[in-house]
Amino acid sequence: MFALTIEWLMGRAVVTSWNDREEPEWPPHPDRVFMALVAGFGESGEDPAERAALEWIERLGPPDLTIPELLSTRTPFTTYVPVNDDSSPVGKKGPFGSMGSIPIGRNRQPRHYPAIVPAGMSFQMSWDIDLPANLRAGVESLCAKATYLGHSATPVRIGIAEQELIPNLIPTDSQARHRMRVFGPGRLDYLLNRHRAGLRPQPSGWQGYAEPKAPSATSHKPPYDQAIITLRQTEGRRWSLESAPNLIEALRNALMSRHGPNPPEWLSGHEPNGAPSHANRPAAFPMAFVGREHADGHLLGIGIALPTEFTPQQSAELFALIQNNPTIEALDVEAGQGFVQLYFRDPGAGQAAGTCNLLLDERPDRERERTTLKAGTWTKSSQTWTSITPVMLPRYPKANRPEEVIIAEACVQAGYPAPCEVSFNRSAFLAGVPHVRSFAARAWPDNRPRRPIYHVQLTFPEPISGPVLIGAGRYTGFGICRPIDSKS
Repeated sequence: MFALTIEWLMGRAVVTSWNDREEPEWPPHPDRVFMALVAGFGESGEDPAERAALEWIERLGPPDLTIPELLSTRTPFTTYVPVNDDSSPVGKKGPFGSMGSIPIGRNRQPRHYPAIVPAGMSFQMSWDIDLPANLRAGVESLCAKATYLGHSATPVRIGIAEQELIPNLIPTDSQARHRMRVFGPGRLDYLLNRHRAGLRPQPSGWQGYAEPKAPSATSHKPPYDQAIITLRQTEGRRWSLESAPNLIEALRNALMSRHGPNPPEWLSGHEPNGAPSHANRPAAFPMAFVGREHADGHLLGIGIALPTEFTPQQSAELFALIQNNPTIEALDVEAGQGFVQLYFRDPGAGQAAGTCNLLLDERPDRERERTTLKAGTWTKSSQTWTSITPVMLPRYPKANRPEEVIIAEACVQAGYPAPCEVSFNRSAFLAGVPHVRSFAARAWPDNRPRRPIYHVQLTFPEPISGPVLIGAGRYTGFGICRPIDSKS
């Protein structure tokens, strides 16, 4: 068995939750440890022996964890700290004064340092595999160079464990008590490339963790990751929910254009031989204002759900496409900032109908003004889910296979458990969602009837986590569902 011991040198940890800057993260996610090792590797000249050790570690998969469950949490408070000097005493929110007679402005921004004090002074990450003798020196060197975990206020000492402990949290694809960021093949190169480009790394893949003996046989492995990519609309006309399939098609075409020839299967939706892809791939969906008394269904942005099996290399390539925006000075878009401008054409009139400017929103959920744009709105665990855009049936109903059976089969085909209750209607179940007649299902080229589309309400045997996208059109804006107990 190979295990790493991470010791808290100050007896406490300043670790910030990925989606809430005021809340601590506990247990600390395994990807934090890997990033600490990569930081030491990069700062010391990228030794080849250390690279070989990191590449071996990233292929091991999610580790088992032995970590203290008991802890105390420090009362959170806000600290205002100065940011980098600015040549102008006027900031984005107005003048903030200069430093005496020096015409240099200094602003102060709120910062949070959530801290916890665990019952134990260390925790372990372990794998059921032996450390190769030729890699031991590289691993020991990496451990010696890792000085802090996540934040410089959390100094740590990392070493190869001499005595392995019994794990109390293990990876699971079933019902999970925790969901943590983990590393995988390609994570090292991704982190190095983001650092060289002066960009912060995006969250890695997610893995469920539970106690070793926890019952989990009835739960399912989510087909999509909970870390949704959010593209927030900043300019352009106000789009209605029924325009979502056309906007999502325009988004796909824009990313295809940025990629150039020979796009990958996860982007094009086709295999190399031109046949339709059957692999689970990123799915874009509309983030619309629905479910409230005065909801009108207008779009606030577009979300992109990533498959759970999406690799770090593929994630990095997708982010690179979003950030590879042309220089448009009139739109005040900074170089390297994720931005996509969509040009929408009216399919009926055959002429331009407007633009939609989408900006990559990398803020945590807590800092987003609109609940609709928060990832948790679409991923919250719930037993009942309701469609926001109609579900496109994957086959035509027959007497021996009615609509509710096909809808249940579509859930299983998309990677979710079979629902125990299925309701369907042409009218919507939520305020602000249009009737199905407002949505145009694409016609077949050989004049076959259009696929039937229905609004659905699904009740599963147990709560499941989102995002939930089902049906034949789930990659084109159809079939996005939302937990009915979430608020807009």
